[in-house]
Amino acid sequence: MGGLAVLFLLGLYFVLTVVATVRAKPIWVKGLVLLAALLIPTADAVYGRYKLKQMCAAEGGLKVYRVAYGVEGFMGYADEGMITKHGFQFVEQKNSPYYYRLSKQSGEIVREDKVSPKSKYQLRESYDDTSIYRRSQFLIEDIATGEILATDTRLTFEGGWAERFLAQFSDSNGGNVAFCSDNPYPEIRTKNLILNTLKN
Repeated sequence: MGGLAVLFLLGLYFVLTVVATVRAKPIWVKGLVLLAALLIPTADAVYGRYKLKQMCAAEGGLKVYRVAYGVEGFMGYADEGMITKHGFQFVEQKNSPYYYRLSKQSGEIVREDKVSPKSKYQLRESYDDTSIYRRSQFLIEDIATGEILATDTRLTFEGGWAERFLAQFSDSNGGNVAFCSDNPYPEIRTKNLILNTLKN
């Protein structure tokens, strides 16, 4: 049903454009009408992609502000590989309302539940989807001071007004139409962020 509605709206817009162009006099006004018909649904989409590219260059990707050395472990990414492959002594995770810890003891990875966290640093996520430019961030934060040591920012663009309007007719309700070109999977982003910021 949504596809038929989109086709109907596109057809209606085409018919209105043809009628307006035929009725316009003189010929330079016809040109203006055609130009307006082209720009009305596309101008903000083109500008939006240009602005996104600028935002990606300024804010996107990995930004390390301070590297922490001598880090034994951290909160927020309880992956055994951080211990076995990357040399951290422990990793912790909140499992609401409690915390658990993975650590290496006698050559084995041991899980301890309902522990009091001892991490000085944490990985956390932040989202801002209040505008057509959506931002998701992974951050490394000093728990005691709130200092942000590093960020990995992903920016996306929801599209121009016409794209957003037509997306309402799709079953998925639309989504991101453009994003920063350097856009790896979240797991790769978080590992890169951790390993570039926290050094054991």
